[in-house]
Amino acid sequence: MAAQSLLELLVAVAIGVILIGGSVSLMEISLKTYNSTKRNLQANVLLREAAQVIHSSVVSDWHSIYDLNKGADYKISLSGATWIISAGQEEGEINGLPYKRYFRATDVLRDGSGNISESGNSDPSTQKITVFVNYENNYLKSASVSFFITRSSRNKVFQQTDWSGGEGVSGPVLNLSNQYYSSSGISASTVGQIVLISTSTPGELISSTFDAESLNGAGLNSLLWQGSVGTGGAVKFQIAFSENLDGPWTYYGPTSTSDWYQPNPGISISFPISGSASPQNKRFFRYKVWLSTDNTSPRVDDIIINWSP
Repeated sequence: MAAQSLLELLVAVAIGVILIGGSVSLMEISLKTYNSTKRNLQANVLLREAAQVIHSSVVSDWHSIYDLNKGADYKISLSGATWIISAGQEEGEINGLPYKRYFRATDVLRDGSGNISESGNSDPSTQKITVFVNYENNYLKSASVSFFITRSSRNKVFQQTDWSGGEGVSGPVLNLSNQYYSSSGISASTVGQIVLISTSTPGELISSTFDAESLNGAGLNSLLWQGSVGTGGAVKFQIAFSENLDGPWTYYGPTSTSDWYQPNPGISISFPISGSASPQNKRFFRYKVWLSTDNTSPRVDDIIINWSP
C-alpha cells in the first residue's frame, strides 16, 4: 500500500515537471509572438503615418508629389511643425525598433475608357504611391502599402452665369464676373443669357482669361453648361490654355483644333488627359462658345469648368 502511494507520488511529480516545462515553453512562445506582433504593429503605424502625410501634402499642393522623380526613393521628415519631403530613405527607431522608411511615386496609365490599365496614356491627375518600411535588426523584415492619390480632392469651379457687363476684359481674372473678352453675332445684354442676334448667322463668345494661380499648372477636369439648344440648334465649345498670361491662345476640341466639345445641356464632359488638345497642367485658360441654328435660337445660361489646383 505504501509502495503504491510512493509510485503514485513519483508519477504525479513527473507529470508536474512535464506540465511546468510545457508551460514555460508556451510562455516563451507567447512572449515571442507578442513581441513579433508588437513590432509588426509599429511597422504598420509607420506606414499609416507616411500615407497620411502624403495625402495631406497632396491636398496642400498636388505638385509636391506629382513633380517627384518617378520610382525614386523619398522620405518624410518633421521640421518643427512641418513635414518635409526629400530624396532618400529615413532611418530611425521607434520603441527600440530600428527601421528604414521611404516611398515611391509612379505614373498611372488609363485606357481609352478611362480605366486604370497596364498600358495607355499617363494621367496627370493620378499617382500611385507605395510606402516601404524595413525593420528589425539588419532590417530583415519589410512591409509596404500601395494606394492611389488624385488632385480632385480640392475640386473647384469657374462658373459664369452672366455676360451682360460687356466685352473687352482680356484678364487674367480670378473670379468670374459679368464680362468677357470678345464676341460676334451674339447678344448677352439680357442678364444670365447668351443668344444669337440672328438665327441666320452663327455667333461666338470668348471668355476672359482665367488664372488658376497654380504655378506648375492646374488640372482641368470637365465642362458643363446649362441652357437649351432650341430646335435644330447647336452649342459647341473649345478651350485654349497656356502656361503664359499672353498665350498663345489656340482653341482645341477633344482631339484637335478642328473639333468641338458638344455636350448636351446639364451633361458633364471630361477634358483629355494627354495629347496636344489636353489642357492639363496649364495655369491660364479661356473658353470659346459657338451657337448656331436653322430654326429656334439656342440659349446659354451657365458655363461651368471643373478644375483642381
